[in-house]
Amino acid sequence: MLTSADVALYKGGQMEIQNPTGRYLFRGEIETISVRESELRVRFAWLAKGEGYPSFPHRWVRHDDLDYAANLRIYEVDAHNRECLCLNSDSVGESLFLFLPEDKNRLDRSKVEEPESEPEK
Repeated sequence: MLTSADVALYKGGQMEIQNPTGRYLFRGEIETISVRESELRVRFAWLAKGEGYPSFPHRWVRHDDLDYAANLRIYEVDAHNRECLCLNSDSVGESLFLFLPEDKNRLDRSKVEEPESEPEK
């Protein structure tokens, strides 16, 4: 089981949340990260949703729900090396990728667009 010490390295890095079945892809900068009571808890400094997923996203749009939690009892560590931590859950079809702050494949915040506003009624 992962601990807060295991994930502390990724603070200031980025996390990607993928679910091809659910048809969603998110990526954002990790502001805080910890493991408490078998739950991975992440607070993002900013978060974007990849539109067009499950194929390659054609744009990234700001997403306002900055808190994320994953029950680690249903995730398995698929890869854990110096560059990336990958967790997979077959039960929810979700994959989590944690990248270090110095990762060169970071999503550039300046490429994140504002969501389209709803027309007034």
